[in-house]
Amino acid sequence: MPRLTTALLRGLPPLPKGTAKQRIFDDALHGFIAERRRSVTTFYLRYADARGRAREVKLGRLGDVTAEQARRRAEQIKASVSLGADPVAERAKLRAVPTLADFTRDRYVPHVRERLRSAANYEAYLRLRILPALGRKRLDEITPHDVAALRRALIAEGLSASSVNRHLATLRSMLNLALRWGLFDGRNAAASPGMLPEQHRDRYLTAEQTQALMHALDGEPCRSAAAALALLVVTGARKREVLRATWDNVDLDRLLLTVPRSKSGRTRHVPLSPVAVRILQAQWLRRIDGCAYVFPSDRREGRPLENLRGAWQRAKRLAGLPDELRIHDLRHSFASALANAGTPLNEIGTVLGHTQLSTTTRYAHHAPQRLVETAATAARAWNLLPESDDDGGDKRD
Repeated sequence: MPRLTTALLRGLPPLPKGTAKQRIFDDALHGFIAERRRSVTTFYLRYADARGRAREVKLGRLGDVTAEQARRRAEQIKASVSLGADPVAERAKLRAVPTLADFTRDRYVPHVRERLRSAANYEAYLRLRILPALGRKRLDEITPHDVAALRRALIAEGLSASSVNRHLATLRSMLNLALRWGLFDGRNAAASPGMLPEQHRDRYLTAEQTQALMHALDGEPCRSAAAALALLVVTGARKREVLRATWDNVDLDRLLLTVPRSKSGRTRHVPLSPVAVRILQAQWLRRIDGCAYVFPSDRREGRPLENLRGAWQRAKRLAGLPDELRIHDLRHSFASALANAGTPLNEIGTVLGHTQLSTTTRYAHHAPQRLVETAATAARAWNLLPESDDDGGDKRD
């Protein structure tokens, strides 16, 4: 076996007729190979990986590289292999990194469809904006610069801050999953995408407004819609959770409405107050034979109510409520009432089905007096507060 050189390889005679290729092994560097074919000579390095399997890595073609350049590269690779590297496996892993579009189709969309009721929203964010911008890039090719460019495009389109943030959060979640599943190495380029400050437009009903709304619902001609809205008022449940409820989900003995698949994709239980129980008992008397839904549609046999828009608009007008009040604001009003009554935030979060306490802390400002009393606890424990008449302090004439 000769020492492979450029001059040697260029001086070899053509391959014999009928011979497709010829492999020449270097006599100085074990595993260094030149493979001759009719029109090209290619350099390879053969080595054994950590499991003893034979591997070959391509070094380049004669003409693109010289024999000495290929030899130096082979020596470098052999050194890295002796330290535990596996260039063939690393190259295969790199080539296996999917594009964002492929990952979306093959892994991410099936994942969210299985776990989240709001999967259609995520699919829309991807289809309309994220994939047109980044879909052709492989996951490890997406950079913070790409994320920043997407953010600028979303803002330039005129999307609201909350909509921009949902797009960015979707991309961040996707890349986190891909990293967790080992589909690429590196960092999440969307880990800090630059979320925009949001102005929450939540509105809250006063006690008087809530009473006026409930009174207005008593006169609503569509009784199922009226009952559904009333249940939203007194449970803080999401509209979809109530409209999709079946009688199998209602347990009046345990005072629970079970939501088999909530917004987070998990099962949750909505506690039922005495008022909620009365609403459901009255709705039971109006149930339709053969229909499993608590709030059946008047128009579609065997199906639940589609929406509450008409009944909601009529009830708002009759109760004198603001036009901009949304059905979802009933949920916020319920949470606000709990906070004002001194209910701990973790309990409010449990009732509402929040998976993170940070989602519930938005209601903390609705109980300022209770927070003041809490802040005074330490001072009271240190006997720093002045004694009041009620506490048995000195009384003055």
